[in-house]
Amino acid sequence: MTTTIIIELNKLDADPKNVRKTYSADSIAALAASIKVNGVLQNLVVRTAEKKGRYFVTAGERRRRALLLLLEQGEIQKNHAVECKVRDSEDATEISLTENVMREDMHPVDAYEAFSALADQGKAIPDIAARFGTTEIIVRRRLALAKVSPKLLDLYRKEEMTFEQLSAFTVSDDHERQEQVHGVEGALLCSG
Repeated sequence: MTTTIIIELNKLDADPKNVRKTYSADSIAALAASIKVNGVLQNLVVRTAEKKGRYFVTAGERRRRALLLLLEQGEIQKNHAVECKVRDSEDATEISLTENVMREDMHPVDAYEAFSALADQGKAIPDIAARFGTTEIIVRRRLALAKVSPKLLDLYRKEEMTFEQLSAFTVSDDHERQEQVHGVEGALLCSG
């Protein structure tokens, strides 16, 4: 059974059963920047620790470390309230592994649309990259998809072309010509 409770940051400890052991300082800093702006969007999953009143973070150690970085920077207090789901100790390894393995990155076209909406709001590429823990190059590559015909974006979403094929169309913003080229390519592939 899962119970959701509020726990002060200074009562949360790293869980030895957490399967993720390696953390990037850059990734933690990027997540801290995101949490500073948007808060913690996904609850931490914890289990009761041996020491009374303390909890091990089974899933969400990156979020805990990002919060600790914000504490170190003076952005939050040590008793900052953190929403946590409490789970049984015997499930700790499986829960930690599930969170780390079963996640999936956004589809590149979905990321393009989201980054594009932020850029349209006046957010700069470096800010977008920093807020979402990615590089400026990735943001630029996703935003470059604005040059591609919506019909080709749809084909990519349907997995009828690869990202490399789609990216080749970013050299021109002539949608009609892109569709013609793809039509010729499609005809050649079908006849081969």
